[in-house]
Amino acid sequence: MLTEQAALTDGIRVAFISAGRKPDTGPTRPEIAMVSPGTYDKTVRHLREDRDDWTTIEISPGQAARIKTGTACTAPQYLAAVDGVLHGSWDLMDLRDHQDPDRLDHVAVTRHLALRARYSAATFWPDIQLLTERATAHFGPDGPLIIQFPEPAAHSRARSLQKNMDPIPLFTDLLDLAVGRLPWTGSRTAVQLSGGMDSTVVALAMRTAPQGTGVTAGTVLLDGERGIQQAERRRLILEYIASGWSSLTVQSLDHLPYGRTSRFSRPTWVAPTSDIYTDALGALSSRFTDLGITALFTGIGGDELMATTAAEDEGGWGGFEPADTPPWIGPVARDALGDIDSAITPAAVVPETALMAKAVCGPAFMRRGIWPVHPLTDPALVRFCEWLPLEWRQRKHLLREIISRTGMPPQVARPPISENFQQIITLAMRRHGVPRIRRILVAGSPLIEAGLLDPEGLAAVAARLEAHSPVTGDHEVVFALLADSAVTCR
Repeated sequence: MLTEQAALTDGIRVAFISAGRKPDTGPTRPEIAMVSPGTYDKTVRHLREDRDDWTTIEISPGQAARIKTGTACTAPQYLAAVDGVLHGSWDLMDLRDHQDPDRLDHVAVTRHLALRARYSAATFWPDIQLLTERATAHFGPDGPLIIQFPEPAAHSRARSLQKNMDPIPLFTDLLDLAVGRLPWTGSRTAVQLSGGMDSTVVALAMRTAPQGTGVTAGTVLLDGERGIQQAERRRLILEYIASGWSSLTVQSLDHLPYGRTSRFSRPTWVAPTSDIYTDALGALSSRFTDLGITALFTGIGGDELMATTAAEDEGGWGGFEPADTPPWIGPVARDALGDIDSAITPAAVVPETALMAKAVCGPAFMRRGIWPVHPLTDPALVRFCEWLPLEWRQRKHLLREIISRTGMPPQVARPPISENFQQIITLAMRRHGVPRIRRILVAGSPLIEAGLLDPEGLAAVAARLEAHSPVTGDHEVVFALLADSAVTCR
């Protein structure tokens, strides 16, 4: 088990704590521990000590219950208060029956449709809130659920390195520490090894860990020449790692979103936060489960560690958002665009986009009893990479250099063909998204009725996809389909 639970009471107050296990701790006892009133607060703090991933629930007579969380937020905590009862789950759709499905948060929906994600407590439904990092939820039977945000986390800027100073040894030391924070076992652990820079660096750190033998390296393979290159690069990486590792892959073309067997095509509601690759990742994680895998390392956070600002790098990163507003945005959503930066969280310890990525990918794996591990979101690594000069972050130079120094062939660190899922999603939208859009246009959608979706914009995207003449961004209409699937069963 990579998580542990504890409970304690001083006879008046009660605390329940769930946290990531430390490598040097044994299994916790299920009974409630008795402590003195004078040591209660200190004991609660001690159980969270040196851990980033934890949630506590504290109950005191005559006071509102308090739910607090740490900086990691591996499992998203969604909360809904109904008739004096507080409900919670890491699966957003578990709470759907505990709110008015017809009442939508127009700003939250607009963020999603406009591809302008913000880290916030808001969800599609005002009655369901996300407990964001370091936040505290207060809930009393006679009052509303209130989310209290923490103070902004401190961050620093890039610095200059002394001449001939090499940051790679310190980066790899910090990554080794991050990989070793949980007591994983190689034979019951997998890594999402796509062959990208982020996941490859994580795999190299796992290889050198004391328990780093017998790991399963899984991924979703691309199509065409990109897939051929990806498979060859993964072969070279695994050949270098050796250590009794095995490879497990699924083909992306066999698991297209909104295909006939897709989870999104079932007559049920879908969380708008679902990973658009849910079907392929579900097939992969099912095979992990068959092998007894209980932990899965990912490369989430690597983009953020190496991010450059537009001011630093002309033509470089500059953010994760598209420059233009998607054509499917309705008039009400256009009016709400000016509010998308309202009620967002203060600066987080870990980059907010990485926290949102965790919330997207986590539930798909946790449904199958697999705990995701994201070492590239470790706070010490985040702080270190904030200090790195531009030349080490630019185009992930530091990560590419780590891989190059292993002596693997140059195409491992610098593949000649860009590997991403854009063409796969474009194909999925042409084959399966267009018929779905046609159904929405004929049957209608609550999002169209609310003015959040523009039917003419949707129709124009469908026409371009069908004619094999999409423009930049048309493939991202998949997010508009997800939004519809969240509010309509088809």
